[in-house]
Amino acid sequence: MNILIPYTWLLEHVETNATALEIQKYLSLCGPSVERIHEIEGESVFDIEVTTNRVDCMSVRGIAREAAVILEQAGIHAKLKPTTFLDFHETRKQASLTGRQVPRETFEVPKIVNDPNLCNRCMCIVIANVQRNQSPAWMQKRLKQIGINVHDAVIDITNYVTHEYGHPCHAFDYDKLMAKGGVIRVVEAKKGEKFTIIDGTEFTTLGGEIVFKNDNDEIIDLPAIKGTKNTSIDASTKNVMLWIESLDHKKVRFASMTHAIRTVAAQLDEKGLSPQLADDTFARAVELYTQLTSAQPLVATYTDIYPGKQEPLSIQLNISLFQEYLGIQLEPQRIREILHVLGCETQLYDSMLTVHPPLWRTDLTIPVDIVEEIARIYGYHNLPSVLMNGAIPTLKQEGVDFDAEYTAKQILATLGSQEVYTYSMISEQMAHKEAVWLGKPVDQSHIKLKNPLTEDLAYMRRTLWSSHLDVLAMNPIHKDLTVFEFANVYLPHKDASAELQHERKMSLSKDVQSTILPYEKYLLTITSNTNQRQVKGMLSALLRSLYIAEPTYQVTEQKDNARIVVDGHTIGECFVAPNQSTITVLDLNWKAILKLCAKYPQLKPIPKLSPIIEDMTFELAHDMKIQSMIELIQTTDPLIAKVELKDQFRENATFTITYQPTTETSATDLLPLRKKIAKTIEQQGGKLIGKVE
Repeated sequence: MNILIPYTWLLEHVETNATALEIQKYLSLCGPSVERIHEIEGESVFDIEVTTNRVDCMSVRGIAREAAVILEQAGIHAKLKPTTFLDFHETRKQASLTGRQVPRETFEVPKIVNDPNLCNRCMCIVIANVQRNQSPAWMQKRLKQIGINVHDAVIDITNYVTHEYGHPCHAFDYDKLMAKGGVIRVVEAKKGEKFTIIDGTEFTTLGGEIVFKNDNDEIIDLPAIKGTKNTSIDASTKNVMLWIESLDHKKVRFASMTHAIRTVAAQLDEKGLSPQLADDTFARAVELYTQLTSAQPLVATYTDIYPGKQEPLSIQLNISLFQEYLGIQLEPQRIREILHVLGCETQLYDSMLTVHPPLWRTDLTIPVDIVEEIARIYGYHNLPSVLMNGAIPTLKQEGVDFDAEYTAKQILATLGSQEVYTYSMISEQMAHKEAVWLGKPVDQSHIKLKNPLTEDLAYMRRTLWSSHLDVLAMNPIHKDLTVFEFANVYLPHKDASAELQHERKMSLSKDVQSTILPYEKYLLTITSNTNQRQVKGMLSALLRSLYIAEPTYQVTEQKDNARIVVDGHTIGECFVAPNQSTITVLDLNWKAILKLCAKYPQLKPIPKLSPIIEDMTFELAHDMKIQSMIELIQTTDPLIAKVELKDQFRENATFTITYQPTTETSATDLLPLRKKIAKTIEQQGGKLIGKVE
């Protein structure tokens, strides 16, 4: 996510004499990347890319914290300026001690019914008698510099402080809110409920969105995303209720993406903002309302419900870890100094360092995160350029071998196949086609997206061949076309094999395992409108290149379908595409193939005697399968080393039989074996063409 930060605005938070170019240079080296400097409204404006995990930097104050640390380490004076805001807790405490109550006049705080599973924190205060003044020129200028529309002070203040301190806030029309019952219930929406946002656009809930409702079950806000028209600020607003909430970020993203309302607030909240950032944002907003709208914040109405309050995390690591990862030895005191200016608290006992990151640094959770912080502030460019003195790691992810995949692609391309890439999402029509082949209703066989980019791509594919059929159909001039693709298909939980479930358990953390993410199965699918024997020959050549034995094809009960088996292991299926009698599909489980492949061929002793190779032609019965005949001939006698189909014309099939004798043997000596082969085939309904001689 990119944010715009005016240079002069940044200087209000950092005391430094660094130029805009110096800030760009050093910030990019050790922190968020300053991609360019724009000239907007006669001033330099930084265009900064902030990574998703550093949501605490997506504000002027956040960038100021980074700049103050990084510039100081680079030898340029920089110091983060302190904030001096009204402390609401202290004000209420002093009022209580002196027996003096802050006047509430006729204002009551709305009744808040919070669900701690949905909302970690909510803060509010009533601001009375706001004047609908125009925002001052300096605020209008800054809002224009960062690309935000200017309205008036009552609305502009919320946008301004969100950008300045990094936590979205919202202004309700207090009188409208109280007229609606004066109740805010934090709940999940039910399917089919309607609400209208500020610009008049009406939406219908899918169910599961976090919404605010009153006692009449009426939606009065779509929090963290967009205000609703029935409680929003308008020209008649006299009293405001300033509100900040911290919600379940996953549900915020779900609602934002589902309804395609991509506001700045939604983009910030969905990244898991720390509720701690709300304090300064809230106090700054109250300060500006007081200064710019001549309003009176009623401190007695201040409410802070914080069920999700957390204690600072404790991370322990050995000091030696820094040298192990960075290749340099830093003094423990230097490490602690860097961490201190980053807002961390530290304790050192012998060689063990305990670090307590500030609550807003949600990205610091494990020891290597601390090492990374030291590395970037010290400067990656300052690390010595020396070769590693340890062994290069050789651990590989299970089921992944890029060398083997590259070899397979080269072999298939050499044999005349074309590699293709197709969409992971498919249309409803294609999903129904796959569902019929799988023998299940589409709602059971496929996963449907709740928020597809287009209705034509609403389902996650279960096969690759269905997309390949479209590729072949779009290339009708190529009569002999073979395409292949390496890609994932996506299975619902109930269809995942025990092997896939085990892989997920071993490779993903427990919280990810329990999600509704689909299971992924990595396939190599070859689809061809050429002769089936040619396609099978491609597979044989591919397996030979990976030093895998010749496959066999075991006919299944399903019509025109066979399992592909190597050394007793099923590696895929061979079948005729549904309703496409001229198209052959090889659906291969790539992980199963990788378990069988080898880096080098196995040495086979050269036979002492030359093999004897002969051809035999049989007329086969209509229901006889070529693979079955090959297996029958192969098992007739131990002398038979290999049987291959040489040619086929109508019902006639010619087999090349290789005999590997262990003693001196002539063609005449093999006469009894030939007769035995002929008799075996005849017993299955076949007939030898010619005579056994």
